Amino acid sequence: MTDREVFPRFASGSVIVVVLVTLLFAALLLTRLIETSSTDLLIAMRVADRDRLRADAHSAMETTLAVLMDFRTVDGGLYSPAQGWEDPLAYAGYAPREGVSVEVAFEDESAKLSLPRINFDTLNNLLVQLGLSVPDAARVADAMFVWMRTGYIAAETATSAAAYERGDPPAQPPQRSLRSFDEIAGIAVAKEFFYDTDGRPTPLFDAFKNAVSLYQFNATNLNSAPPAVLAATGWDESQTASLQKYLSSPLSATKSRPYIRSLQEARRQVGNAAGRNLGAQIQCLRIIVTARQGAAQMKLSALVTWAGQASLPASLAANPGGTAPSARQQAAPPAPQANAQPQAAAANSLRYPFTVLEISENSLPDPTPPPDAPAA
Repeated sequence: MTDREVFPRFASGSVIVVVLVTLLFAALLLTRLIETSSTDLLIAMRVADRDRLRADAHSAMETTLAVLMDFRTVDGGLYSPAQGWEDPLAYAGYAPREGVSVEVAFEDESAKLSLPRINFDTLNNLLVQLGLSVPDAARVADAMFVWMRTGYIAAETATSAAAYERGDPPAQPPQRSLRSFDEIAGIAVAKEFFYDTDGRPTPLFDAFKNAVSLYQFNATNLNSAPPAVLAATGWDESQTASLQKYLSSPLSATKSRPYIRSLQEARRQVGNAAGRNLGAQIQCLRIIVTARQGAAQMKLSALVTWAGQASLPASLAANPGGTAPSARQQAAPPAPQANAQPQAAAANSLRYPFTVLEISENSLPDPTPPPDAPAA
């Protein structure tokens, strides 16, 4: 065999190796590009799904509000989902777009005690119902009233305003109702019961949140008030049990659950019960809409009221002298801004029957797939 016959074969073999190596690197680069692009495409798809579900959730929310308005107009108020609005989308004949499911849930905020309007005895009774001893409940209520009320005189030095003045740094209680439950962490004495030594909320904290509202409204709704709330207002166990039994027993004629329309109706079921700050209408309602499409989810929550029945308590005006503002100062409205009139005119032209006190959106993560085997 001559050299001419050997070298061409060796050269052609080298070319094949170079081509294969080039293809290998190209395949690796292409694989990496596909992985990166798939992540970007997945993010873009999730964003698009979220935006579409956001529109679905807001559409369902508006439909729900329209249904509630119908019942308010016909029945003269909202009392309980037992009126017939527990499934507002079905009532309105609402059909989400294909592949999307929408659920609506309600939480009656006015089933709780209004913290801005609560008196000392009711707060004290509530804390006892939530598990504190009588002496501890009195101390915690005393500390909270020093924090929340102007001119309130503490029963002991540990809960008084002087306890804050001796702090590091020195401070003063705000003398207005809580704007957030997290404020409890700053209330002398009370924080020792609502938080553990590691700063984590105790069961009392969660129970208190479920029984008390930060919003100001006139009356707690007897149709949905929990037993601890009723007991705090002066009801005994037999009265609470009688009301709960009545509200949970379907009527024989319609097979639907009953609801009460007034305090007088409640007293016909339970006897001569206390009625201070108690009523039968919903004054503040949280509406929770959850829209789902495949693994994507969007949760829209809105706290609504109507006819000015609920609001956040007004904060006290700043006073350089450190004294509480006068009643006239507290009642005075804030100075209007330059663009306030056009905004007010636009709101009045809409004649929207509801006031939205809170609204929040959450794009929920995909559910975690179950493991193949339980962890050891």
